[in-house]
Amino acid sequence: MTRLRPVAVRSRWRTGRLRLGDIAAVAMAVGLLLLVAAGLGFATAEFGELAIVAAIGILAVGLASTDIALLPVLAFPAILLPMRAGPLSVTDLVLIAATLPAFLLYRRDEAKPLQPLLWLGIAYQAMLVPTLLLNPYLSNLVEWGHELFMVIGSLLVGWVVGRRGYAGAALKLYVGACSLIGIAAFVVGALMLVREGSFGPVYLWIFHKNFTGDTLAFAFLIAFLRPDWLGWSKRFAYISLVACGLGIAASGARQAMVSVAVTVVLMALRGKEGGGGRGRILLLALIPGMWFVLNSLSDQLEAYAEGDRFNSAAQRLEWFGQSLDIWAESPVFGVGLRWWYTDRFSGAGFQPPNAIFEMLSSAGVVGTIGFLVLMGGGLWFLLTIDPRYGNLAAAMLLARFVQGQLDLYWLAGLSSLPWMMAGLVIGVQALHRHGPASARSSPVGQALSPP
Repeated sequence: MTRLRPVAVRSRWRTGRLRLGDIAAVAMAVGLLLLVAAGLGFATAEFGELAIVAAIGILAVGLASTDIALLPVLAFPAILLPMRAGPLSVTDLVLIAATLPAFLLYRRDEAKPLQPLLWLGIAYQAMLVPTLLLNPYLSNLVEWGHELFMVIGSLLVGWVVGRRGYAGAALKLYVGACSLIGIAAFVVGALMLVREGSFGPVYLWIFHKNFTGDTLAFAFLIAFLRPDWLGWSKRFAYISLVACGLGIAASGARQAMVSVAVTVVLMALRGKEGGGGRGRILLLALIPGMWFVLNSLSDQLEAYAEGDRFNSAAQRLEWFGQSLDIWAESPVFGVGLRWWYTDRFSGAGFQPPNAIFEMLSSAGVVGTIGFLVLMGGGLWFLLTIDPRYGNLAAAMLLARFVQGQLDLYWLAGLSSLPWMMAGLVIGVQALHRHGPASARSSPVGQALSPP
């Protein structure tokens, strides 16, 4: 049986001299793709999120058949798929699936700079063990494993993506998708203003306004810093900045606006290498956003003082107080991760909208110290390595920490991206130091890797 050679087929396609077998092969391939697409369309209508999981599974199998290192690349755009598929989200499932090939491709001798971050993650997980033993219930164990993948798994996934030369492609997929979301959010907000005469937070499909704001904040900062090794054009970066900025404004997510402002201020104090030092002019553009945050917060606190208990600021103050009451039940080791999934505390079925209150109530003083060491140690490490690489990951980690002081912290995707980015920049550093990992025979891998 004669084997079709892709190069020969492409050559005949360009010259217009296709053989009958070539036409038949192309027709069969197109027909198969249409059949799969029709099947997925029907499944989506009937089964919703399960069909999306199946589609991602088919894509993952296809990518793995060309280059197993492409599976971790999927974890970056999959951050934008927060829909639930059982106890975990689609984002979590993709991250878990990407961690196995990342573990197999991990090279300890080339990833020595990554080891301090891995040890920080291991230390954090170890400091959660007491609350696992003292509070034996399923959700507690599930969340411990969830956070293990969100930190250590994300570091491995990011490192492989950077080391194999796919950093630019992975981040372009994420930022490009976020730009489309930002444009959609702005258009919906503008239509709301025209039709109703007022402007309010925009909710898109499966995206809560805070999720929209936080994901776009990450994309905004990536486009803002855009280190030279990404190989992005200024046009793409500027379009992404505008699109994501408009989307953040449309979302009305105050924690996203604050996280961008704080991070840009810090990066403006850094050297120009690695994208730092650019924020001095951008700071002027952030003033309207900060005015909006302060003005809306002031209005809500004033309404709270007058007896309004139903605005977001009032609700957070109430939840902060309840979180402290629950922490008092076990101040040293906490009452267990995901305690809000249980019925042990009547009228307290909420995840604390603050990272510190969540850690105190869930894992006590011990777990909170572990969390602060993880975040502080990680940020310090990233700020001390070559800023050409470290600035980008430090910005993500700082932005997420700031967001977590005003909203939920441990969320699928949002809490894993900073650690994926930390692994990615160290992987890129290893790529530049040691050269390409191996020759790539995969056409998909060659298309995604830098020239």
